[in-house]
Amino acid sequence: MKTHALISIALATLSAGCGISVEGDVPDVEVTQRGVVFKGVPGASLAGDQSMAKSFSQKHKKLELADGLDSHVQTLSVSLRATDGVADLSFIHYMRVTMADDDGGETIELGVYEPAPGAVVGDEISLTTLNPINVFAAWNTDQAKFTLEIVGTLPEHDWKGDVTAHFSGKIKYSY
Repeated sequence: MKTHALISIALATLSAGCGISVEGDVPDVEVTQRGVVFKGVPGASLAGDQSMAKSFSQKHKKLELADGLDSHVQTLSVSLRATDGVADLSFIHYMRVTMADDDGGETIELGVYEPAPGAVVGDEISLTTLNPINVFAAWNTDQAKFTLEIVGTLPEHDWKGDVTAHFSGKIKYSY
């Protein structure tokens, strides 16, 4: 009897011209790009701090969204974990991670890392975004481009790492 009553109320609401709104949260989606190769910088140990940028694209299908659907996606954190060629990431003194869509749209800063003085750095650097902004436009394309800008006494030989980003989202549909 309760189900019948709820259906009756919903039908009455629709016939009265009132809209329906449905919301959902996606608390944590992890996206990992494995085996990103960072080229070595010959002579870097003699030159001191240098900078490099490494970009990669995360390919996926563009979402076909219905009219009335409002989506918000924000970055929670980004991490870089050394997987081959270096024992740790203590040589990194600064790292900035950005994201852009494949159409050359606006570049969005996901976060910045600077170790605290005297901090011990292992094989993983994690940065939490302090002011998450909506990155849905960059995700709603066929591929998103991520760029890591790294400053430090860079290794002279190639090394690899996994880059992981955690996102959360909110979807709202109004009819």
